[in-house]
Amino acid sequence: MNMIQLRFGQPWLNATSPVTIRFGGEVVPLPPIKAPSLGINLGVTWQPPVRADHQLQLVSYCEPRQSETTAAWFTHFAIDSVTIINWQYKPLTQQTYLIEYAANPLLTVINAWQWFVADSVEQQCELNWLVPTQQQTQWLMNWQTTTNLLAIESTIDWADGNECSNLINVTYYYGHIRVTQPSIAWGPHTASWICSTRYRPPTGKISIRFSEPWASSASPLLLRFTASANYCYFDDGGGLIDANPSLPSLDFETPIEPQLLRYYLMQPTITCVRVSDDVPIVISNISISRSRGQWASSVSIDFSSRIDASRAENQLLKVGINGYEFFTLVEQTSVSKVFGNETYRGTGRSRSAELATPYVLPISYTNATSRSFAGLLNDMLQFTGWTIALNGIVDFNVPVGAFSVGNKSPIDAVQEAVAQLGCMLLSNDETKALAVVPRWPTVPWLMDGVTPDLTVHDAVITSYSESKEIGTECNVVWLRGEQQGISAKVKRAGTAGNIAADDISAQLIVDNQAARTAGTNALADTGNKLNINMSLPIMADLPPATPGMLIGIREGVDVFKGTCDSVTINASISDTGDIDVEQTITVVRHVA
Repeated sequence: MNMIQLRFGQPWLNATSPVTIRFGGEVVPLPPIKAPSLGINLGVTWQPPVRADHQLQLVSYCEPRQSETTAAWFTHFAIDSVTIINWQYKPLTQQTYLIEYAANPLLTVINAWQWFVADSVEQQCELNWLVPTQQQTQWLMNWQTTTNLLAIESTIDWADGNECSNLINVTYYYGHIRVTQPSIAWGPHTASWICSTRYRPPTGKISIRFSEPWASSASPLLLRFTASANYCYFDDGGGLIDANPSLPSLDFETPIEPQLLRYYLMQPTITCVRVSDDVPIVISNISISRSRGQWASSVSIDFSSRIDASRAENQLLKVGINGYEFFTLVEQTSVSKVFGNETYRGTGRSRSAELATPYVLPISYTNATSRSFAGLLNDMLQFTGWTIALNGIVDFNVPVGAFSVGNKSPIDAVQEAVAQLGCMLLSNDETKALAVVPRWPTVPWLMDGVTPDLTVHDAVITSYSESKEIGTECNVVWLRGEQQGISAKVKRAGTAGNIAADDISAQLIVDNQAARTAGTNALADTGNKLNINMSLPIMADLPPATPGMLIGIREGVDVFKGTCDSVTINASISDTGDIDVEQTITVVRHVA
C-alpha cells in the first residue's frame, strides 16, 4: 500500500476549521477470497504450580503480672484508711490464626480464633475510719467477674444520745433474683432544754448612742461588745405522737376551759435559772402579783442559801412554774435571822422594769410633728429595744405639740399617755413587747353575748369569796382636751344619757376616737360591782390568768362573766420537798 502526502503551498484565507478533504473517482473493489484458499489456528495454554502451601502461626505469651498498692495515713489519732488492690493475668491467654488454601479446583480458607482470660479477677477495697469514739462506719465491698452472682452489702450505724439509733441494711443481687430490703428503727427522745450563746440579731435597726464626747479618744475607735446572753428553748421530745402537748395559747381570741374530771393528778415543778449564763438558782418560795393598774409585776423570792441570793442579786432570772415561764429582775435583797434559821429574800419587778429607773435615764418628750398615737408611743420607747402595739384600740392622729411629758422614765411616760385613754399595758417579757389594751376589753353591758377568754368550774376552784361594792351607774360623760383638744360627749347607747360621770380632761382628747375610748372605759367603771376572789391551780389546760381577761364562772348550766382585775401566783417548797402552786385571781363583775 502506497502512502499519500499532501502539501499546501499558500494559505487559504476563507477556510474554516475543520477542513474537509474529499477525494473523487471510483473505488477499486477487493479481490474475492474463496475457501479453503486461506486459514489460521490459535491456541493458549497455562497452568499454575501443582500446589502452593502457606501456613502462618502466631503465638503470644504473657508472663504473670502482679501489682499491689497500699496507701495509709493517720491524722489526729482518729482516721485510718487502707486500700489494697490485687489482680493477676495467668499464663493462659492464647491466640491462634490458621489459614490454608490451595490452587486446585477445591479452594479452602479456615480462620480460627481462640482466647480466654483468667478464671477469676478479684478486687478488694477496705476502708476503716474512726470519728472520736462515738461514730464508726465500715464499708466492705467484694465482687467477682462471673455471670452468676454479684452481691454488695452496705451497713450504716450511728447513735445520737442513749435512746436514738438508726440502722439501714441494703442488699441486692444481679442474676435471677433481685432483693431490696431497707429497715429503719428509732426511739423517742426525752424532753430537754437546748441552750446556745449564738448571737441572734434583734429585728429592725441597731442604734448606738454616745451620751457625751470623748476628747481623749484616738483613731481608730474601738468598740467592745459583751458576749451574747445564753438563749434557751424547750424541746418537748416524743416521737411521731407528741407525748408533751404544747401549752395552750394566752391569745384572748382562743377560749380556754379545763376539762371536768373526777380527780386531777398534779406534778408541780419550780425551776429558776439566771438568764445571762444559765446558772441554776435554788429558791424555796416565790410570789408574783399584777393588777390592771400596773405596768410591771411585783415579785418576791425566798432563796435557799446566801450563795443563791448573791448570785441572783441585780440579775434577770427566768422562773418556771408548772411549765410557764416568768422573767423577773431581783432589785433588792434582804436577810432575816432567827435562832438557828436564816432567810434570804429578794424583791423586784418583771422584765419590763428595764424601761424604768435606774436602768434608763428619764426623758422629756413633746411631739414636734403630727404623729399617730401608736407612733407617739414608739417615739418614747426609741433605742430601748422594746416594741409597743395597740390591741383593741383604733389609732388616731395627735396634732403637733398636743402631748408632752417631762423628766420621766420611758415606761412611766408611756403609762401616762395610756392612762389618759383609760387603757392599760400588758408585757411579753420573753419577746420584750408591750401591748396597749382597754381596761375593759369587753364592757359590762355587752358581756352576755361574748365568749369568755377563760372559763372555770367548781372542780378547779379551791376557794371562793365575794364582796359587793355599791356605786352609781352613769350613762354619759363629758371629755375635753387641754391645748389642742376637742370637747366631746360620750353617751351609752340605748340610755337617756341623764346620769353623768365625772368630767375628764386630758392632753390626748384630740380626736373623736380618743374621746370614745376614754369615755367608754370611764362609764364601765361605774355601777355596782361584785368583787370575786378565787384560788385556782395552774395546769396544762388552766394557764395563769392575765389582767383584762374576760373570766367565765360556771355554776351548773349557767355562766356569769367578769373582768380579771388582778392575779397573784404563789409557789412554795416545804422542808420535806412538797411543792404547792396556786393562783389567786380577782374578778370584777357588774351587777344590778
